[in-house]
Amino acid sequence: MEKPSADEVRAVGMSTVAAAHVVYVETVREKFGNPGLEALGEANRLHGLELGEQGVKDGGLRKGDLKSIHDFFAAAHPFFGFELELVDVTDRLVDIKVTACPWIDTFRSKGAKEDICDWVTKIDEGIAQAVDSELTMSVPKCMMRGNDHCIYRWAK
Repeated sequence: MEKPSADEVRAVGMSTVAAAHVVYVETVREKFGNPGLEALGEANRLHGLELGEQGVKDGGLRKGDLKSIHDFFAAAHPFFGFELELVDVTDRLVDIKVTACPWIDTFRSKGAKEDICDWVTKIDEGIAQAVDSELTMSVPKCMMRGNDHCIYRWAK
């Protein structure tokens, strides 16, 4: 039997992570409703902030440099498999187009609701807040809502 390739290992790992996201988000939704989802989102944001602060210490993110948010996520491609394009960056906004998501098929097959990305990407909001604490994140286009790509937007 051949050893799996790095891409195959990543695909299995990301499918497992996506399934875990579905389990915790949908369980919180079922048991605690919107207040539970809000608490979960805040926990994810705070976790992301810790990751972002470490990214600043390590040099992958730079305080006040919004373009470094794109660069940070783009550098993670070999580990996570998200395919990204920088759409726009100003001193107040970053838009990133996500053209491939390693989680989308698992989200759908496991019955995730279309807003799952709003809760999971709170991690990404926290990461970006290590660069600029005034940033908030939205997902105005999302594959889970039927779009052919996602737009991750951080704005002040």
